[in-house]
Amino acid sequence: MTFAIRLVTANDIELLQEISIETFRDTYTAFNTEADMQLHVEQKFNMQRLLQEVQTSGDRFFIAEKADEPAGYIKLRTSEKPESLDGLKHMELERIYARKMFQGQGLGKILIDKALLFAKESGCEVLWLGVWKQNEKALQFYKRNGFEIFGEQIFTLGSDDQVDWLMKKELL
Repeated sequence: MTFAIRLVTANDIELLQEISIETFRDTYTAFNTEADMQLHVEQKFNMQRLLQEVQTSGDRFFIAEKADEPAGYIKLRTSEKPESLDGLKHMELERIYARKMFQGQGLGKILIDKALLFAKESGCEVLWLGVWKQNEKALQFYKRNGFEIFGEQIFTLGSDDQVDWLMKKELL
């Protein structure tokens, strides 16, 4: 059975919150303090904030499901842009998460392909993202999918400032 991808709506907020917290904790708990993890979860994955993001015109969430079981999701947005991309129509892949039980089944590739297709269909010239410098697995995944490093930025997780690589892929 293959993965189905659909647009997230306001009716999916509880599900989106559940998957967001689960996948974020699975990915980053081993590398951060519990206090920073809890603060990040409270700030970024509370129901009010997620609902606001789903209803923001420049933001799009897509959820992947397999046999009606939520497997992962992506969040795309157009509101942020590094200075070095000035003059280019862009979209950011802000989040891409796969639940542990679905990793190794090609879900990451399916989600990244959906992000690339949606950005291209939206008339964007570039899809970009930030990836934590210490997340070697993700960095290699993005490189395999044609992304290249073009800068860095600070990402604050809780109270901890961490450095992300900025990566992009041209869509033309």
